[in-house]
Amino acid sequence: MRILLHDTLVTAPYVVPARLGWIESPVSVEPMADLRAGDVAPNEVALIPSAEVASLQESHQVVPDFAVIATGEGAVAMRVSVRPDEIEASPVRLYDASGSAEILARATLQPFYGINSTAWTSDDTASAQVVIVEGAEALREPEAGMAEDLTRAWFILTGQPVVSHVLVAPKSLNREALSPVLATLESARAAAHERRRDLRKQLAEREEIDRDRLTRLFAAQRLSLEDEDRRALLMLLQRGNRGSAYPYVWNLTCLEPESSQEPSSEITPAPPE
Repeated sequence: MRILLHDTLVTAPYVVPARLGWIESPVSVEPMADLRAGDVAPNEVALIPSAEVASLQESHQVVPDFAVIATGEGAVAMRVSVRPDEIEASPVRLYDASGSAEILARATLQPFYGINSTAWTSDDTASAQVVIVEGAEALREPEAGMAEDLTRAWFILTGQPVVSHVLVAPKSLNREALSPVLATLESARAAAHERRRDLRKQLAEREEIDRDRLTRLFAAQRLSLEDEDRRALLMLLQRGNRGSAYPYVWNLTCLEPESSQEPSSEITPAPPE
């Protein structure tokens, strides 16, 4: 068994301890810079951008023990050449952005900023006044124009955090079968907390970003799903779905604690738009 990890700034508490040998793992840990649903085999476990859950609904369940949740401050930014309220419509460029960054942008661009997207593309286009960036790039000051934190925008709009990453596992596996994976991720999370100064120093130097800004980012971050976070995740998946290539998510199937015998599903009353 192996664990696939989306390798980005906010998942560093899971990735860095494994990469730098801070922990010993009974299973293989494989970080991937661009982890998508298609990279996850039916029998594999993965810490994925939350949007990819939509494409894994049939085969996988969410394991709430491990996730990445940001409240009010995050690592997805919208860069614009002028003030957002001066842009009525524009193509949107996704610059090295994951599916989670995309659905967050789709959920906030028009409702919060009043910007109508005329197209979504990963290609460079001179006509795009809106560029979505993620990870370390989102923490850097833009060379021109201004940047908006979309996690903050979502929180102001809805009062909810952004669940950017979740752990998924095959529906056929229970907690006993997943115990080596859960132990590995728990060790990584504990090591990251114990050596948090080393973690921030290593990231700030490698990515050339401000260490105080990085400290604020991690202070606003939690690493496991509560019941309220599950509802927030479903809201984001549903509101950010419109116009995307992701299937609509009606409910989330989650692996419950050991005291529960069956996984459960949650559903919000919001209909598809």
